[in-house]
Amino acid sequence: MLFLVVAAVVTLAASPSAARKHSAHKAVSSSATLDAVSADGLSGNVSSPRGACLGGRTVTVYMVNSDRSLPSSVPYGTAVTRGDGSWALGGWAYPGEYYAVVEAKKTRKLLCEAATSNARTWWTSSSGSSG
Repeated sequence: MLFLVVAAVVTLAASPSAARKHSAHKAVSSSATLDAVSADGLSGNVSSPRGACLGGRTVTVYMVNSDRSLPSSVPYGTAVTRGDGSWALGGWAYPGEYYAVVEAKKTRKLLCEAATSNARTWWTSSSGSSG
């Protein structure tokens, strides 16, 4: 009887469905850019060597606190990437410094890594700089 129980456990552990449940996701790098900040909104792009890591990614845009004595940033808004990795967040962008963070994403076989973009500063007057 003990032999039958051991044989059943070994057979279940060796089954293909059991192996699939325990397979690890392959980590894939991602990068993010904040391309534009203006009165019309913000836009950027997520890139990755795997196409499955481009669409459906949640991007959170942060505005940096202008009080340099207390460095912090506050969430400004969120967007979801299109199939090509582009994203846009419409509406008025207040003058200041912004950056974007794309969350990690799991697919059936991949773990698309999180990424943080470059920072961009936007001013409404000609005395500020854009960049």
